[in-house]
Amino acid sequence: MTAPVRTLRHALILLALLWAGAANALLMMSEAKEQEIGKTLYDQITAEMPIYPDQKVTDYVNALGQKLVAHSDKPEGKFTFTVIDNGDINAFATPGGYIYIHRGLLAYLRSEAQLAAVLAHEIAHVTARHSARQQRAQTGSNVAAGLLAILSRSGEVGEATALWGAATVRGYGREMELEADGLGAQTMARAGYDRNAIIEVLGMLKDHERFEKQRAREAGREPQTYHGLFATHPRNDRRLAEIVASGATQSGGERGEIPFRIATDGLVWGRNTQSTPERENRYIDRDRAFRIDHPPGWTLSRTASGLTATAHGSGDGFTLEILPRTVKPPEHYIKNNLGIGFIKKSQAFVQAGLPAHTGMVARNGGPDQRIAVIYYGRAAFVFRGNIAAGGDNASRNDELFAIIRSFAPLPEARFAGMEPQRIKYVKAANNATFAQLAAYLKLGPHGEQELRLINGYYPRGEPQNGEWIKIIR
Repeated sequence: MTAPVRTLRHALILLALLWAGAANALLMMSEAKEQEIGKTLYDQITAEMPIYPDQKVTDYVNALGQKLVAHSDKPEGKFTFTVIDNGDINAFATPGGYIYIHRGLLAYLRSEAQLAAVLAHEIAHVTARHSARQQRAQTGSNVAAGLLAILSRSGEVGEATALWGAATVRGYGREMELEADGLGAQTMARAGYDRNAIIEVLGMLKDHERFEKQRAREAGREPQTYHGLFATHPRNDRRLAEIVASGATQSGGERGEIPFRIATDGLVWGRNTQSTPERENRYIDRDRAFRIDHPPGWTLSRTASGLTATAHGSGDGFTLEILPRTVKPPEHYIKNNLGIGFIKKSQAFVQAGLPAHTGMVARNGGPDQRIAVIYYGRAAFVFRGNIAAGGDNASRNDELFAIIRSFAPLPEARFAGMEPQRIKYVKAANNATFAQLAAYLKLGPHGEQELRLINGYYPRGEPQNGEWIKIIR
């Protein structure tokens, strides 16, 4: 839960407009309208958050998800399942049947039944319309802040993360979470899966939370604990145990360990260090570790301080200047470090997990100028739009903002192009211990605990000879 995740300007605006003080209106909304909202959010999320490129994994998750939908309370529902290429432990749903799971969560699961527990729980939140029902008790601003936090767990948006915990996942409330547990358990049972996997996933999440708190104490920082799936449950949750036991089949149901092992063998672990793919109309600066997309026909030239861009056949374009940042937020930087006292349409946003701010600046004798500041590392990336007099000011400013919204960090130069670490399955042999494996694989100071977590042996225990276990290499 340490890598930052992206968030969405348009999604926040949309949700704020839809949900600010209008809870009952959302409750009365048609399924077609929910699909429209969900598709808008999907377009924004996938534009900002990379989708995991391994087709084997994405096809597997989608196939399992559709199987569960067929056994849910809305078997005719249209659902879209997406694997986000991020090492965090996370899963969430948006209106209209859009379910997202992070690659990082898959690494900690150990069976198809456990993955089914996660997906069935998120499906239940959609079919029970918990997002809509929750608005009776939450304001639109809290919901907007909540989406910001679920999509960006950067330490630099900690306040929004706290709002997410209060306003959405935790804000669903104990009863809604238990309802999702119950509906999810029923879906799992109808699909033939062992419902006890729900308890197993809860235990894994609690183990990971305990491990994260330990690491935070060692590093002298605040723990970045997970606020999503099953977060409202204590480890020994009596009511959850009753829900699971109430419909358990005599045989216990399918575990699906072999198909899960086949699908996730080779799954990327942690940071995906593979280089950003080249593509037309994309500028890549590997020395300064960023990329930016631009419209066809634009010319981009590197300068000592940043970048200049010019549209073909006009004086329109922008400059990018890379300057030292401060500890103050980007809005403060614009007003104080850049000396711009008044910003029209001032707006904070998070770009590719990075804090940012944009707005319009009045210019004497010319159209307003788009300006934006993105904090990346120790630098402030300052964008200034240039629009020639007599042009389509509104259209060009939208285009400039789209360019700014394409900005993204590249993997660290020392990692770029290198093969990332991956999850591999092996059979334990020769009474090997997790400590020995971590030392052999050179996994670092926390390698033993990480191996224990992904294999279900945290905080103690050793693998049995002949047992299939996950390693990281």
